[in-house]
Amino acid sequence: MTSSHPEHVWAAADLLHIPDSDILSFTFYQINHLDPHRPIFLEAKDPHLSYSALQVRQRVRQLAKGLRHHGLNPGDCVCLHSYNNIHYPVLWLGIIAAGGIVSGSNPAYTASELTRHFHLTRPKFIITQSDALPPILQATAASGIPSSNVFCLGSRDDQLSPDNDCKSWISLLNFGEYDWQQDQPGDRPTQSRIAVYAMTSGTTGLPKAALIPHRYLVAQTAMLEARVGRSAYQPSQLICLPVFHAFASPLALVIPLRLGIPTYFLPRFNLADFTAAIHRFSITDCPVVPPIIAAMNRLSTEDQYLVKSLRYVVCAGAPMTASVQTQLYSLLSPDAVIAQCLGTTETGWLTLFDPGEKDTSGSVGRLMPNVELKLVDENGNVISKDDVPGEGFVRTPVLFSGYLGNAQETAASLDPQGFYGTGDLLYVHNNKVFHDGRIKEIMKVNGWQVSPSELEGVLLQHPRIMDVGVVGRSSLNPSGIPETLPRAYVVRRPFRPSDTSPLSEDEVKTFLASKVISYKQLKGGVAFVKAIPRSNTGKILRRLLEQAEIDDSDNLSRSEQPKKLQVVLRGVYRP
Repeated sequence: MTSSHPEHVWAAADLLHIPDSDILSFTFYQINHLDPHRPIFLEAKDPHLSYSALQVRQRVRQLAKGLRHHGLNPGDCVCLHSYNNIHYPVLWLGIIAAGGIVSGSNPAYTASELTRHFHLTRPKFIITQSDALPPILQATAASGIPSSNVFCLGSRDDQLSPDNDCKSWISLLNFGEYDWQQDQPGDRPTQSRIAVYAMTSGTTGLPKAALIPHRYLVAQTAMLEARVGRSAYQPSQLICLPVFHAFASPLALVIPLRLGIPTYFLPRFNLADFTAAIHRFSITDCPVVPPIIAAMNRLSTEDQYLVKSLRYVVCAGAPMTASVQTQLYSLLSPDAVIAQCLGTTETGWLTLFDPGEKDTSGSVGRLMPNVELKLVDENGNVISKDDVPGEGFVRTPVLFSGYLGNAQETAASLDPQGFYGTGDLLYVHNNKVFHDGRIKEIMKVNGWQVSPSELEGVLLQHPRIMDVGVVGRSSLNPSGIPETLPRAYVVRRPFRPSDTSPLSEDEVKTFLASKVISYKQLKGGVAFVKAIPRSNTGKILRRLLEQAEIDDSDNLSRSEQPKKLQVVLRGVYRP
């Protein structure tokens, strides 16, 4: 990695040619060189359920034909709502092959979260697990999507409830095959065509849908191949992280078909299933997040043999300290490499160590090929020296095309030179990138993006909350891994005669838990304060929330209420 003047940009030493191809043609380009009968996608709990590469290609063509038969037009969105399974990459590729746009949603979303997701992405069809139908049907009803446009995994038509018009996904396979390469030249997918709506909070504000074009997916895959394709052993990988997330998706969806890597899927992480699969299938490669590292580090001496086959463990979502990294190394084979990765939904993977480089410094890796990094200090000055932290701005061919329906955020996301501001505080030392914290408001909770603005909006729906500010509370968990937990600072509405008891922390937590997924819940606690610190324009000054005056009054008498209310309002609305 080098630093070039006068712009003071760090760049990877290796430049890579990015093919001018759509992601489908790129994915299946080498398929005829693979063993046609070797399973590529396998269920970790039942490896007899599998797809070979040729079976994947045939099923993708069938799905594309079926979706088109049912009325999917180029540019229509299809929501894929499922935990990990061998069908996910097939469905993902099939939707894109039909000319559609994939929008992966979290299968643990509540009906309220799904409704917001549908209002933003406006899917024409939804493909979901049968056991996720109740919130899906609530959200489709609220969004005006007919239940006849919902297809279920794991069920036949005769197994579905007569109370709705949902269909089995198998019904999509009965209409022949569609080959995107046989389209007229003007209709074939181009690199600029949008293939995915990827949910993200960016660095500020509410969740948004990042527009991911074919160019992004092809470049991301090519750059990863240049790193992970260098292993000196026969790799196999286990995927237990959600494949709708930007970290795991390229490893799970395309790389296996390009490199012929057997890929085993677990629906989600469970330590017993995770370690059993690693041992049973001699797994060598696995993407993880810090909570999984913590769980592995707690393995008993008797169980450590279960993970000895691992050779390449890639961790992302939050930085891992050198001490935690060293602890994990003590459990693994001497040949194992633990690599950290830094990235964003908007720009894909930005840093990584390859399988041949063992690092114990706590670095998040070296810059990926074709990635340029610029560091900017708090005064807007470009940093040109090692070991000086600044906000990371990156320029890369793996770049989103903007935010769906949000021109203002799109325009603000890039600087005049085309660099994307990550919101991460970074520095460079000996050509390695180190993470030094977050600058912007978005929290990372167990690897997931959490928007304080989103949680504040939900909490303000509570009739007894007058104002609220949310921040991440940072600490070390029992395993010594840094973690961030959402914490709310709440201004209570003045007590009324109809109130039977003061608003409590448990009541606030329970209210939010009923409306959001588990990782967004207030596990960092609730503090009741007299006012939320705000700027002259009304913006929450999050850095001052911990210093806000605590409201320790459990019950206000009626005579005290007007006075207290005036104090609170002055704090909230002071000009």
